[in-house]
Order: sequence, then C-alpha cells, then structure tokens
Amino acid sequence: MEIQWSLVLFTAIAGTGSWLLGCACIDEFKGMAKKTTSLAAIIAIVLLIAGGIVSATHLSHVDRIFGVLAHPAPGIFLEALLLGIDALIGLILVLLWKRDASAGARKAFAALGVIMAPVFSFSCGFSYMMSSQLAWNNIGLPLGYLGTAAAAGCALWALLCAYRGEAEEALVFAGWETVLGGALAVVFALVFGMVSGVSAGAQAPLFWGAVVLVGGVAPLACGVAITRKPASALAFAGLALACGCVGAIAFRCLMWLGSDALMALFGVTL
Repeated sequence: MEIQWSLVLFTAIAGTGSWLLGCACIDEFKGMAKKTTSLAAIIAIVLLIAGGIVSATHLSHVDRIFGVLAHPAPGIFLEALLLGIDALIGLILVLLWKRDASAGARKAFAALGVIMAPVFSFSCGFSYMMSSQLAWNNIGLPLGYLGTAAAAGCALWALLCAYRGEAEEALVFAGWETVLGGALAVVFALVFGMVSGVSAGAQAPLFWGAVVLVGGVAPLACGVAITRKPASALAFAGLALACGCVGAIAFRCLMWLGSDALMALFGVTL
C-alpha cells in the first residue's frame, strides 16, 4: 500500500509535541527544570499545530476539513478534537506560568497535560484499526504509535533541558524520562511486530533496524548515558531525538508497507 506521508508526518510531529508537553507538565510536580517548561510548552504547541496543518494536506481539497470537523465521528474529528485540547492545555499552562498563578491551578492543568500525551498518541493509531486491514487490526498498532511518539518527545525534552543549562538533577531525571520513552517504543513496537507479522519477511529489516534498534534501543541507551554523564546530555539527547524521530516515522511507514505484505499472503492485491 502506498505510504500516506501526510498522515505519517502528522502523527509523528503532533505525537512528539504531545509527549514534549507531557514532560513539561511532569516538571510542574517535580520543579527541577523551571527554565525549560515554558519554552517546551510553546514548542509543543507549535508541533501540535504543525502536525494538524500537515494532516489537512492529505485531503484533495483542504478546505473540506471544516466539513469533516462539523460532523462528530471517530477518526479525523477525534484526532482534531484531542489535538485542540492538548494545544489549549499547553497555552493555558504557559499563561499560568507567566502570571505565576496558584499552584493548584497549575498542577490541575499539568495533570491534564500528562494524561493527554498517551491518550492523544494512542488515539492517532487507534483510528486506523479496522477489520478490513489485517495488519492494522490489533492493539499493537496504537500502542506502537504511543511508544514511538514517547521516545521522540521525551528525547526532545531532554535536549531542551540540556540546551537551557538545567541543573544536573533535572538532566538526570530527563535522562530517565528518555529511558522510559525508549522502553515504551521497544516494547510496543515488538507487540505490533509479533502480532501483525511484520517482524518477519520483507519488512523485517525495516522493523528490527529502523523501528526497534534505532527508534527504541538507541534512545533508551542515550537516556541511560544521560543519567550517568549529565555533562554530555546535549549530545546524547540530540542523538536520542534523531533516532526517536527515525523510529517514529519508520513505524508509521511500516504500517502501510506491512499491510501489503500480510494481505498478499491471502492473495489480495491492494
């Protein structure tokens, strides 16, 4: 099946932004990276909006996106709704931080931001689950979307913390968040690969090389390196981000390519 690049980039970019915002929101409770939270939230909002714009280019007539959004239904409407909510949470938090609002208000919206990271990234993959596409019709697909977005988003947070010169304590914690993102990418990619069958056959090199090793194991290893050598966090976080982005894009490409391979086993041409 032909790769739909608009949809690939939409979920990769917006998913990364959602997890970046989630990491910034976690720091509202930890209080270790005060110099980075607002910047991270602003970048997250930009990524979410950019992802939404890229998604609209999938339509042959972009103006028809308003017609789609006017009819509540699963799929595009749900993704757009969650994206808008996530971006709004980020904007409100930036304003609350700027005005030094009450801790209760900040933590309430920060909790929502943390929840939205897995919810939004999972929903982007969940909307593709359908019985007519055997390779997509398993829970590993949305979980893979979640995990690969987490790897890229957490790595971007660590990179921003290092760039802003946060204290060693904050960098070490960001390193552990990067480890978590990498671990989620590895585990959930393996779930999808084993259940869908793309871990073997023609797509196996892309799966094991770009998705599992580059997109998951590498960010995980870089996160461990950050926890042990926070002075080198900028370099390790940059590498983790690059690898996480490769893995996120490769996983989404694999979704389209893997569908062809699996359906061919049943003599079906797509």
